[in-house]
Amino acid sequence: MGSKYPAYVLYEHIEKAHEKSHEEISRRGTDLLARGLSKYYGVELEEDGIAKGRYGKPYLVHHPEIHFNISNSGEYVIVIIAGLPVGIDLQEKKILDMAKLGKKIFSIDEYREFLASSDQQDEFFRKWVLKESYVKWTGEGLLHEIKNLPGTGWHQFLLIDKRYACAVHAEVPLALQVEEAVIYE
Repeated sequence: MGSKYPAYVLYEHIEKAHEKSHEEISRRGTDLLARGLSKYYGVELEEDGIAKGRYGKPYLVHHPEIHFNISNSGEYVIVIIAGLPVGIDLQEKKILDMAKLGKKIFSIDEYREFLASSDQQDEFFRKWVLKESYVKWTGEGLLHEIKNLPGTGWHQFLLIDKRYACAVHAEVPLALQVEEAVIYE
């Protein structure tokens, strides 16, 4: 497999997240990014320092050599920072009509695996975060139908909280350093 590239994952548990606005949750993600950039790269995030690429993937204007991705769901916000393109997705395992949604987002083989699983909820959300982290890694948005994503590259699942599914995607294996951060008290 060769050597792994370093990547840094910071996440924060947000107390009473349901009471927070979308803007506040987004700001917490940006604050996590700023903390990680400062701690691991010695870079300060400037107010105008984030822009969006052709398909909406964010990037650092003044440091294009540093890549990042942010996700939030339920009570958590999470960020990954690395020296190569990365994607991360986090989803709360909420009860929903997984069979109906699965038909829309899974390939035929993936859907069969989902139906045959002894833990359909876990299988559904693992497949979901894998697809979302892939799309976020490539930065292509949904150029491909979500059912038929190529699924190339390297991925790893992270356990942040058993009520959530989380996956990381990159072109090559990463040495992940995962840290829970407390930014707000």
